[in-house]
Amino acid sequence: MGWLIGGAIVLITFLVSRRAGAVVVVFLAVVWVGFWLATDRKSEQEPSNQSISISADSDPQLCPNPDMPVSVRITNHADRALETASFSLIAKQRNSIIYRASHTSDEVIAPGETFSTCYGLNPLSFAIRTVRFDPRELDWAGETTLTRFENP
Repeated sequence: MGWLIGGAIVLITFLVSRRAGAVVVVFLAVVWVGFWLATDRKSEQEPSNQSISISADSDPQLCPNPDMPVSVRITNHADRALETASFSLIAKQRNSIIYRASHTSDEVIAPGETFSTCYGLNPLSFAIRTVRFDPRELDWAGETTLTRFENP
């Protein structure tokens, strides 16, 4: 709606005076470029989902409890503390996804730090629920879905 009103103002200004219309167009172009530069710089400063990395593995030495066999490591690569990370825990067998579960970590992770914890498996998250899989025989990965960083 704002574009329509702005376009009507520019058109009316051009009809009244070409010189005034040109001044309005130049003014709007300068304002638009200023907003574009300001928002572009802001988006470069904002941490994103790529600012963290998540790795998962089923190592009995890292997670000795058989009820929580998957070790997840969340590393914060941003310059601000990570407050919340939501992610999918995925297991593959021969390039087929057989397990996917969503998790959220509310652990505050400082810039450059890593947080590790163990997760249990949800039997309803397996693609084939009638087969019992050994977690150590699966290829585990984590995919970031949502992050929240502390405000500067």
